[in-house]
Amino acid sequence: MSYIFEALQRAEAERSGESLPKNADSVADLLQKVEEEIDRKQSLSELPPSPKLEAPEVGSFASARVLLPALAADARLVCLTDQGGLAAEKFRVLGLKLRHMRERRKLKRIVITSSVPEEGKSLTAANLALNQSRSKILNTVLIDGDLRRPELARRFGFNRSLPGLSEVLRGERQLSEVVYRLEGSGLRFIPAGVTPENPIEVMQAGRLQPLLEQLETFFDWIIIDTPPVLPLADAQLWMKLADGVLLVTREGVCEKKQLERTVEVIDRSTMLGVVVNSCHSNEQKYYYSRYGPAASSVDVSPATEG
Repeated sequence: MSYIFEALQRAEAERSGESLPKNADSVADLLQKVEEEIDRKQSLSELPPSPKLEAPEVGSFASARVLLPALAADARLVCLTDQGGLAAEKFRVLGLKLRHMRERRKLKRIVITSSVPEEGKSLTAANLALNQSRSKILNTVLIDGDLRRPELARRFGFNRSLPGLSEVLRGERQLSEVVYRLEGSGLRFIPAGVTPENPIEVMQAGRLQPLLEQLETFFDWIIIDTPPVLPLADAQLWMKLADGVLLVTREGVCEKKQLERTVEVIDRSTMLGVVVNSCHSNEQKYYYSRYGPAASSVDVSPATEG
C-alpha cells in the first residue's frame, strides 16, 4: 500500500506544480510497481498449500542388510545374485538404453507397469533398480507403489509390515524414516508399507507429488513399481507424475486386446518402450539381435515370474 500512497502524493505534487527530487520515481513507475506487487501476491495466494514432508538428508536413511539366504525362493534378483549371467546382462542393456534416453529428455521418475497381474513388472523394476544402483555417481531409489498387492518387500526378504510409502502418505511417518539403504547393493528402497483400506484415497491426499519432488533432490533415478493398468486407476495416478513409462508384457499371460487397451491409456509422450518378459527363445544369437538400432522392445530373461 505504500506504493499507492506515494503515487497519490506524486500526482498531487505534479498537479500543484511542486518540484520533485531528480531521482524520484514518476507516477507511472510507482503504479507499475503497484501492479507488480499485486500480481506477485496474487500468484502466491493461488498456489495450493503443499503438505510438509521432511527432506531426506545424506546419511539419514535407515539401513537394511540384504542377505542372500533371506531372499525369497522365487526372488529372481539376478542383478544381485547372478551379475555375470545372461539375464543380468539384458537388464544392463535396458539400463544403458534409459541412460541414452535421458541425454535427450528429462528422465528421473520411471514407472514400471503391466496390463494385468503376473507379467513380471515387479521383477523388472527390482532388477532394473539394482542395475542402475551400481553407478557410483548416480543415486537410485526403488519405490513399491503397489499399495494393493505389494511384492518387493517379500522379494528382498523383508516383513510386509515394514513401514513405507503408505505411512508417509497418511502422515504417520517422515520420508527419511522409510527410505532403506540396502547394504551391498547401493540401492535405496521404499516399501509399500501396510496396505490401506482405500489406496486411491490415500494416493489422492496431496502428499504424493511433494514426496516425489523431495526424492528428486537426492536421487537421480526413481524406479516405481505400480499396480497393473487394467482394471485399476492406481497406475494412471502414478503415470501422471512420471517422466517415462516402461510397459512389461509376458507371453501367454496378456491377451492382445488387453495390451491394446493398455497402450491406449498410456500417454505416448511418456511411453519409453515395452519389456517382453518370458520370451521362449533363449539363444544368444536371438538375444543380441533384439538390440539393433531399430528395436522397439526389450527381451528380458526367459521363464521369469512376478
